[in-house]
Amino acid sequence: MIVYKIYRILTNILTIIIPLYVRNRIKNGKEDNERILERYGQSNLLRNKGKVIWFHAASIGESLSILPLVKHFNNDKSISQILISTGTVTSAKILKKKTNKKIIHQYIPYDVPHYIDKFLSHWKPSIAVFVESEIWPNFIYELKKRNIKSIIINGRMTPNSFKKWSYSNKFSEFLFSHFDACCAQNNDSAFFYKKLGIQNTINTGNLKFAYEPIKPKKNKFDELKAQLKYRKIFLAASTHPGEEEIIKNITINLKKSFKNILTIVVPRHTNRLDYFSSTKGLGLSVRSKNQKINSRTYLYLADTIGELNMFYKLADVIFIGGSLVKHGGQNPIEAAYEGKKIIHGIHIQNFPDVYNILKHLKFTQQVNNERQLEHYIKKALINLSKFNDGINVKKLKREGRTTVQEVAKVINQFIL
Repeated sequence: MIVYKIYRILTNILTIIIPLYVRNRIKNGKEDNERILERYGQSNLLRNKGKVIWFHAASIGESLSILPLVKHFNNDKSISQILISTGTVTSAKILKKKTNKKIIHQYIPYDVPHYIDKFLSHWKPSIAVFVESEIWPNFIYELKKRNIKSIIINGRMTPNSFKKWSYSNKFSEFLFSHFDACCAQNNDSAFFYKKLGIQNTINTGNLKFAYEPIKPKKNKFDELKAQLKYRKIFLAASTHPGEEEIIKNITINLKKSFKNILTIVVPRHTNRLDYFSSTKGLGLSVRSKNQKINSRTYLYLADTIGELNMFYKLADVIFIGGSLVKHGGQNPIEAAYEGKKIIHGIHIQNFPDVYNILKHLKFTQQVNNERQLEHYIKKALINLSKFNDGINVKKLKREGRTTVQEVAKVINQFIL
């Protein structure tokens, strides 16, 4: 396949400059210097004798979504080791708490044949499981060459992604036909993956519904709870550029109607210098600077990593970001599991099936603009005592358990 041959040659040539690229990423905190050899396919951990399941998840969201599945196989005595690989420092920090003698984490090597050969020769996985949309051509080719079964789970393919893959039909078919199966999130994704070349494709549902809430650290939670006292909490979660300014403007109006309001903003990315043009009159406090919340604080910027679950638990009303701007929306399931009213914009194409289910269970409210967002926040804050979702949370959990069982069944069929 000519396109793949060119890709393979280019990735081999890139080994000349990869060390410079890695050095720059280490400098910017995007690589773990102490474990950098893992990015070159080397490991100082031993492979256990027996069957090894290898899961690859891109980052935090994908790795958290497979934890219930990992738990399932951790209880399976026929599996000797579970390897989870990711490509980000933040995901590695979170997964560190989930590892044990059987479950281990490694950084994914760069998609270079020489690095991949070291990785696969060391771990010899019984099956390779790629989460959602992680497609690495050299890895896929090498797995097929070694007769190692590979499948996609929680596969998500948007119409735009399908259109892009379809530009090169022969390359797409060459690549996707190497997979032995695909467990898709929804019917549309299942259809797209089949059209691209994975014949054994089924809709098993969204693994994110099997989400297991992470308990926040008690000392941090209690400390923050004490500062909040009798405040009503509006949380803007996973916001993107442009949305923070909208939330700030709404907060100015909210404080006229609710003297005890506190808006907490948790940005999707914490490495931006400016989130707001001005915060005059809002008594902004910033979590990364260890600034406390007092009676004059109406806006709290929670620009830290790995604490969103704590703010979901504290919130009364939640706005899920990436939905008022053209990003496609962020995952609302974690908020739903805390039983909170969720408001979102119209740009939710990243999670259409998820939002449809949550809408059916009466968790969500869609808004078209800033004015509507403010209106529904006020309405929700006034009617907090009327919103009871305990029964619907149980329905979400039931759906999640079913999905885990279905995906596990497919994986078991292909373990060598």
